[in-house]
Amino acid sequence: MKAVRTLVLVAGDEDARFLINEGTGKGLHELAVLNIRQFADAQAEFADRPGRAGIGKGGKAMQSFDPHETVDEMHRLRFATHVIEALDQEWNAAKPDRLIVAAPPKMLGALRDKLRGPAAAALHADLPKDLVSVEVRDLARHFEKIAAF
Repeated sequence: MKAVRTLVLVAGDEDARFLINEGTGKGLHELAVLNIRQFADAQAEFADRPGRAGIGKGGKAMQSFDPHETVDEMHRLRFATHVIEALDQEWNAAKPDRLIVAAPPKMLGALRDKLRGPAAAALHADLPKDLVSVEVRDLARHFEKIAAF
C-alpha cells in the first residue's frame, strides 16, 4: 500500500513554513521557510488613515473615504499572495497527495481566499492556530486529530 504524502503549510502574518510527511510514523520534515522581509513589496508603505479631499472645481464638496482594509490587513494579504505562490512551487516539487494548512484565523482566511489549483483540490484539513514558532519535532502532535504523522 502506498504511503500518503502530506504537504503541511504552517503560516503566520510574517513567516511561513512548508513541511512534508512521507507516511504514518515518518514525522514531519521541513522543506522551506519564508519570511515577509524576503519580498521587496513587503517594504511598501500604506497610508494609516483614510484619504481626505476638500472643495473641488465649481465649489462642489469632495468626499473623504475609508480604506477597505487596515495596514495590517494589506500586509497580511500581500504576504498571503507570496505564500500561495511558494505553495504552488512546493506542491509541484514535492508531488504530495494532500495538503494541511495551519495559520491564525485571519491569515487562514486570506490563504483560503487565494488557494487554487491542485493544492486547493487536495486540501485535507485546515487548523486555525498559530504554530509558526513551534519546533518541527513538536508540530505533529498539533495535527493528531486530523492526520497521523
